[in-house]
Amino acid sequence: MAIQNQGYRQDLNLAETIDEKQAIDSLAGAGTAVDLSYLQNNLRNTSSIPYNNVKSGFFSYEINREVSVSQIIAEGTNSKTKITVSLTNPYLFKFGDLVEIKDIPSESSDSVLNQQYAVISTSTDFKTVFAERIGLNYSNSNVPVINLSFSLVSSNIFTFTDGDVINVSEDVTISDGTTSTELNKNKDYYIVESNGINKFKLSENSGGSAILISNNDNTTATPNNFNFIRKDPVNQQQLLNFIEPEIQDDDHFNWLGGNSINGAFDETQINMENSEFFMTKKYRGDKSITTNESLRFEGNISLNDPADYNNTSSRVLNQGVDGAPAPGIYIGGVRAFSSDNNPWERIGSADGTGKLKTESEEVSIGQLTFSDGGTDGAMQITGIEDDVEISASGLTANSFTHKMSVEVQDENGNKESYFLLLSEN
Repeated sequence: MAIQNQGYRQDLNLAETIDEKQAIDSLAGAGTAVDLSYLQNNLRNTSSIPYNNVKSGFFSYEINREVSVSQIIAEGTNSKTKITVSLTNPYLFKFGDLVEIKDIPSESSDSVLNQQYAVISTSTDFKTVFAERIGLNYSNSNVPVINLSFSLVSSNIFTFTDGDVINVSEDVTISDGTTSTELNKNKDYYIVESNGINKFKLSENSGGSAILISNNDNTTATPNNFNFIRKDPVNQQQLLNFIEPEIQDDDHFNWLGGNSINGAFDETQINMENSEFFMTKKYRGDKSITTNESLRFEGNISLNDPADYNNTSSRVLNQGVDGAPAPGIYIGGVRAFSSDNNPWERIGSADGTGKLKTESEEVSIGQLTFSDGGTDGAMQITGIEDDVEISASGLTANSFTHKMSVEVQDENGNKESYFLLLSEN
C-alpha cells in the first residue's frame, strides 16, 4: 500500500510530497532538513531568552525568577498532573523549562501542588504556560493564587558568549532608584564578561567596556518581562569551522582523553570551576579588578608627579588642599615612602659612639642631610678644617672604598659640593 512521503506518485498526478522535510531526510539522512533550515534566510535567524534579574552589575540567571500569575488549573489523570498557568504579563517560557509552585499552606489540600513541573508548551502570546509532573494525580479547576509563588527554576546551561550581538525586545530602563541605564530596542549590543553559564554584561561596542549597571541589590528593570534576542546568522566562517577532525591514530585516539565518560565530565567541570575562580584573580584588559591579595612585581615601577605635589607638605598630608592627597602608592590609607618610618634603628648612645643599623640587604640613599650640630642629639661631624689633607694618622686617600657626594650650606645659604670618603666597616 502506498504511503505518504515516498516520493512523487503517478496515481496522484505527480503531486508534491506533503512533508518536504521528511523527504529531504529520507534522501540525505536524518537531521539534514534541520541543518538546511539554518541556511534558509539565515541572516535573520535569532534566538531569545527572557530577562531574569540583575545581580552585582550582571544580567544574571543564578536565582529563580518569580512570575506573577492570575489563574492555575490542575488536571490529574493516570498518575500525571497537568497544570495550566495563566500569567499576569507575558513571559518567555520554553519547552523543557522547569517551573516551581511553592508556598501553598500545608493545611490546604492544594499543598500537594508544591512541586516542580516540566514545561510542555506555551500559548502564542506567552501568557499561558502548560506543564506537567509524572507521579502526581491531583485536580482543581481553581487553585487559589493569592499566596503561592510560581517561579522559573534557574538553569546552569547558558549559551550567550562574549562577542554575541544582542537586541532587547523593547526599550528598557535599569535603575536602582538613584542612577539608571537605558537600553534601546533598535540598538545592537555586544555580550561581554560572560561566564558562559548564567551571567553576562552588555557593551555598546564589540570588545568594549561594559555598560555600567548598579551593584545594588535593589536594582530592577522596567519592564521586567522583556527578552534578549541574539542574532544567529550562519556565515562562511561557521561553515569553514564545521569540519570533521582528521583521526590519524585509530589505535590510540579517543574523544575522552583516556578518561571514562564520567571522569571526562568531572574533569571538564573542575576546569570550568577553576577558570571561573581564577578569572576574578587575574589581570584583565576589559575591566578593573580590586583585590586585597598581596601583589608581587617583577621589573621596574615608575612613579611620576608632574604637578610636583610631593614637594608640597600640605598636599602630602592632605590638609584640605585641592588635589590632595598627593599622587603615589598608598598602603592602608598611608602614603608609602612619605613618612619617617624606616628600617633603621639606633644602636648605642647619641654621643658619637652609637650606630644606625638596618636588616635590609639593599639600601640606597637618595638624599642624606646632616642637621645642625648645635641641636641636641643631632649628628655632628668634627675634625674637618679648611684645606684638610687626608694623610693624617697613617690614612691615605686610596685606603677608602666609597665616596658620597654632599652639599654643605653655610649660615648665609651658600652651598658647596664635597665628597665624603668612606670605607666599609
